[in-house]
Amino acid sequence: MILCWLLALPLAVSGIFLSNLNSSCLRCMCEASTGCGGQVTECRQTVVLPHDTPTRWGAFEDCANDYNCATDIINQYMEKYGTDCNNDGVVDCVDYTMLHINGGPLCHQPLRGAFANSFSKCMRNAIRKL
Repeated sequence: MILCWLLALPLAVSGIFLSNLNSSCLRCMCEASTGCGGQVTECRQTVVLPHDTPTRWGAFEDCANDYNCATDIINQYMEKYGTDCNNDGVVDCVDYTMLHINGGPLCHQPLRGAFANSFSKCMRNAIRKL
């Protein structure tokens, strides 16, 4: 449900480069959330794949289920709304993930449970590969 909410918010591209929102961060968000295999099926929104039309039934879901389209939307959202959710003085992948999972008003809540474990493991593996 949070994915639907996050992907559905109005977006604005500000041209800011988010160095901490890299492919490893996005991949770990995806892996921890759905194993990158979840299907969005119930959102009625207007964000769609390039060259698609927002009025076509299933257009938003096709975008949300396409990794590249979904990550573009998340990038745009984080450019606009990214904040230091864990109050450590740095806006980084953990903050983006807290915002993505908990939502804006609740982003200060810690990541918990199976999601937190999966995300942390993925990020540790990504750091080892650097």
